Formats: sequence, structure tokens, C-alpha cells
Amino acid sequence: MWQTELAAKLNEAGHGERSKILGFYQEQTGYSREHLYRIARANHFESGRKTRADRGVRKCGLTDDQITFLSGLLYKTGRENKGPIMPIETALEIAIDNGRIEPGQACAGTVARHLRELQMSKERLKDPTPHTELRSLHPNYCHLVDVSVCIQYYLRNGRMGIMDERDFYKNKPDAFSRVKQKLLRYVIDDHFSGMFFFYYYVADGESRENLWDFLKTSWRAKEDSRLPFRGVPFYLLMDAGSAQQSHAMQAFFRGLGIERPKGKPYNPRRQGAVETTHTIIENHFETRLRICPAHTVEELNAWAIDWMIHYHATRKHTRHGETRLASWLRIQPEQLRDLPDDETLQIIYTEPAVECPVRNYQFSYRTETFRVKHLPGMHHNAKVHVCVNPYRWKEERVVTVMWQNTPYEVQAVKHLGAKLGGFSEHAKVIGKEYGAQPMTQTQRAIERINEIAHGEKVPKKGAIPFEGLTVFGHQAEKVDNLATLPKRGTPIEISRPAAPVEYPIMELFKRLRDQGITITPEINRQLRAEFRGTVTATDIEAVIGRFSGTDLTEEIRGAM
Repeated sequence: MWQTELAAKLNEAGHGERSKILGFYQEQTGYSREHLYRIARANHFESGRKTRADRGVRKCGLTDDQITFLSGLLYKTGRENKGPIMPIETALEIAIDNGRIEPGQACAGTVARHLRELQMSKERLKDPTPHTELRSLHPNYCHLVDVSVCIQYYLRNGRMGIMDERDFYKNKPDAFSRVKQKLLRYVIDDHFSGMFFFYYYVADGESRENLWDFLKTSWRAKEDSRLPFRGVPFYLLMDAGSAQQSHAMQAFFRGLGIERPKGKPYNPRRQGAVETTHTIIENHFETRLRICPAHTVEELNAWAIDWMIHYHATRKHTRHGETRLASWLRIQPEQLRDLPDDETLQIIYTEPAVECPVRNYQFSYRTETFRVKHLPGMHHNAKVHVCVNPYRWKEERVVTVMWQNTPYEVQAVKHLGAKLGGFSEHAKVIGKEYGAQPMTQTQRAIERINEIAHGEKVPKKGAIPFEGLTVFGHQAEKVDNLATLPKRGTPIEISRPAAPVEYPIMELFKRLRDQGITITPEINRQLRAEFRGTVTATDIEAVIGRFSGTDLTEEIRGAM
């Protein structure tokens, strides 16, 4: 190449020959001497001259920190959409007023030149950041959803009306506030083929109900077979709005097996495909409404489907060079997941995962029984989280079981017909088939305990565990240097009552019976008359001493 030849000739040239070489290449290329020198240096030309001591030093004396400060003023005071808008003169004035730059040190033109050289100018600060290109593997691999307010059309007195741009624009927000019923455009875009579907709703704003209805309408087979776009995607990209983040919608996405990758906030390129689709709809479809305005939203949606059929079948996509319809029709059966019926959708929309207890390796869910003994690590008294499998629930009664952070598909236990008793198909026939449930982790642990304690898995009845272990008679020996210090105790002083203690008359009768004395009704009357219902300890001893060994009846009669 001539650039390499130029550098080689300049390196080999002697004194006074470089001017001739440069003159020759100037005639051939039309470049200046300075530009030819730059080309030669880029191809390993060395002039041999000594480098200037002040090379790289700015004549104005601006340091890197000062230039960065000026660029920071431009960047941080910019608009989110427009980027930096502050003039360099204003930034320079602020820097001088705050002592960051000396007055007269540099002019606005010098600052602008240095900012351009360092890629820190206002134009460069507006540049979008580098991004990673994304691709999909097949149709319905990833869908993008977005909602936009159709500012050109709105509902007026029950009919569709066209907004006058002279009344509805950004500097007249009151005009928008007067429109109570806005026309919302919901758009879904297939990332692989570019095929899209859009639908209009009249509402005050975005809502969970409209989003749910739009997704069902988009993913379900259309009445007109010329628009075959249908099926549930594996991934879904959409803005994190309140309607999308509701618990019901989260359960809806999770139940259908749709993953929603998290994205960086304020990243328009992530939704770039669907934003382009909005522009296509506005330019190619909604402009027609100026000629033929729609009167109802139903009429508008019918025209939209008619237009989509033609657009997808005739317009080629710039990325893959095919029509959107032809590209989407490449979808394979295993890639096309048809949307379940409304009954199943209602279940996964309103009923999140339910915790079910496992008993005997089985659990019950929605009147069905499911066996889970085949799941790794399962035990017979575990708890699992269960939700219906929307694609296999209606016909096969299959649920998704979450066990140890891993999902498993489990089918309901089938039962034999009424003629065979209605038993479970897993039940064993008495006397003919045998089977045992797998041992639980606890049961295996008990077997190991028995082997250690008895030397066998099943010990004999009455066997002593750990026989031979020393457990008694040696505890005191483990106490060392125990010193005891006997101390004199304090005697307890018992206070005696001053008056004699009285007891009920029944205590006297009890003591007499203990001495073997028979108490007749007549003796009972006599003693009650003598002591009036209460006796003292002295009275009890006197009566016992007086009548001990004698006939109590005769003694009393003699006293009378």
C-alpha cells in the first residue's frame, strides 16, 4: 500500500530528500504535507527529532480537572430527553465565579476545542451508550409489549374524534386534562419475526384488566385465519408499570411459564422493536383515519385487524428480508404453546401457588390426588407448593409442584372404574401383589440408631440399649478438691399458744373408736351434752382414761 511505502521512503531518506518524496505524494493524493506526515507516522515513520518538552501541555493552562468540571456542568444540567443544553459561555462564567478557573485563562472557543479533543463535548455527551445486540431463537421466543396514549384520537360524546394539533400539544396540558376517556393503543411484537398485533381500548389509563384482556386476545387464535399470530411466548419484555407488577398478573405470567428478564431502568433500546412498531402503526394505519375516521372503538379494532393481515403478508422486514408472516410461519409445533381455556386462565389468574401437606407421599389439590414419592428427597410429611399446569391441566390433570426450589410436573392419580371398585391404580391386590413404601429419612436414621444401640436393626423385645455402659456409681468420683465446712445451725423456736386448742367433737369420737370403744346413740348424746360440740386435748385424754377398759354404757348409767 502507498501509505506503507511513504513511511518506508521517509525513514530511508537522507538530508534534503524528504521534501521531494512529499512533493511526489502530494501530486498523487492531493494531501497536504502535514497530513502526509500524519499518515506516515501512523505507519511507523520516525522523524528522529527530539520531542518538545512542553508536548501535551495546553498553552491556556487548563488542567484535566478544570476541563472535567466544565464538562460536568454541561452534562449534569442537561435535559433527560435533549441532553446538555447549557452554553459553554455560561459554564465558563460559573467556573470563573466559583474560582475554578482564572479570569481570562481560556475563552469559550478554546474550551470547546479541548472538549472535542477529549470526547467530552455536548455533542458527544448526547451520544447513546454502546449496547449489546439481542436475538431470539424462534418465533414466539420473546414478545415485547407496550402501551401508548393515542394523542390524535379520543372519544367525544360516544364517538371517535380527531384532536386538533393546534389545541393539543405539549404547551397546553389543560387540553389533555379535559379528555376524560383516552384512547390507549396496546401493542405486542414478536422479536424474531417482527410480526405484531395491536388493539385499542377506551379508558382513563392503563389497568390490569385491559392488559389481561389484551394478552388473551393477542395469544389466542383469531377468528380470521389469515392472521395466524397466536401462542404464549417463553419470554416477555415490558415496562414495569403498576398493572404489570400486580400480584394477579405476576401469578398469570408465572402460571403460563413466562419469564420476564429484568432490565436496566430508562433503557429505551430494550423496547426498541415495539417502539418502532408504534411508529409504523401511526404512519401507515392511523394516518388513514384522517380520510375515514372511525366512530366506535369496535370499528377501529376491526379495521386494525384487516390492515394487519395485508401488512404482514406484503411488507418485507429489513432485518431478515422476508415478510413478517412468512418468518412467523417458521414456528415449530413444540415452539407454539396455545393459550389455555378461560376456566384454566381464571384459576392461575386468581389462585397463586397453594401450599399442600404431603401425607403418605400423597397430597390433594382441587379434588384430585397426586403421588410425589418419586421426587428426590421427598418425605411423607412434607409440604409442597402447587399450581395448575395451564397447558396440561384440562385434559391430563397435571400440576406443577415446587419442591426444594425445583419445579416438577406431577399427574393426578388415576382410579379404576366403578366395576373394579374405584380403587387407585397404584393399590396392590390383597394376597397377590406386595409392595412397601420407601423408607423415610427418619426411618433409616432409626435403623442406624438400633444398630449402634443393640447391634441389630430390629432389636428383640425387652433388649437393653447400650448395655454395658457405665451410667451410675461413679459420679462422686468426678468431684475433686471438695472442701466441706460444718456450721452450727440455728434452732427453731416454736411459739405455743396461750389458750388451749379446741377440736371438734368428732375428733373425740375418732379417738374413742381407735381405742376400741363402741359409741352408741345414747353415748353420743351424753358426750355432746357434756362438751357442747368442742373438746380440748386435755378433755380427750380424760375421757379416754376414764372409760378405757370399762363398759362405757354402764359407767355413764352409774354416773347418772
